[in-house]
Amino acid sequence: MDVSARVRTDDVRKYLLTDVASCTFTFSDGLKSKVSPSPESEIVLVKFIPRASKSKRFEDSVLSNYSRARNMNELAAMCKYDCVRTFTRHFKKCFGQTPYQWMLERKMEEIQSLVFNSDISITEISRMYDFKSVSHLVNAYTKRFGISPHKSRLSNAI
Repeated sequence: MDVSARVRTDDVRKYLLTDVASCTFTFSDGLKSKVSPSPESEIVLVKFIPRASKSKRFEDSVLSNYSRARNMNELAAMCKYDCVRTFTRHFKKCFGQTPYQWMLERKMEEIQSLVFNSDISITEISRMYDFKSVSHLVNAYTKRFGISPHKSRLSNAI
């Protein structure tokens, strides 16, 4: 047995407990988990790495940066990710959809608010949000909300 294998075995042994009736884990967020083995079992304690804190930091980073990002690549860079694929994978785990879909939904919500609460022209809104053309914005808006932005503005004015 080499030295590194012995060290790893020694590390494991110091966490191995026998004759344990039950064990309760209390996590930093206040949640508790109780483990009660059968009489012939042993409990092995391992280091817990909280996923919630990593996930929360990622979510906070996305939410604080998305309004300044023009596209997914910029958002990934602002969140300190060099690889867009890795960023996208983490994003899907955290938000349940791709960064593009999520950013488009946020944009559409902001655009709907502008349509309802301002007199800014649809052409100007399409420029503000970097749509390729006004028709691209109108099609995306209609697909999302089931009514064109112009009709939406008129029905809200009534």
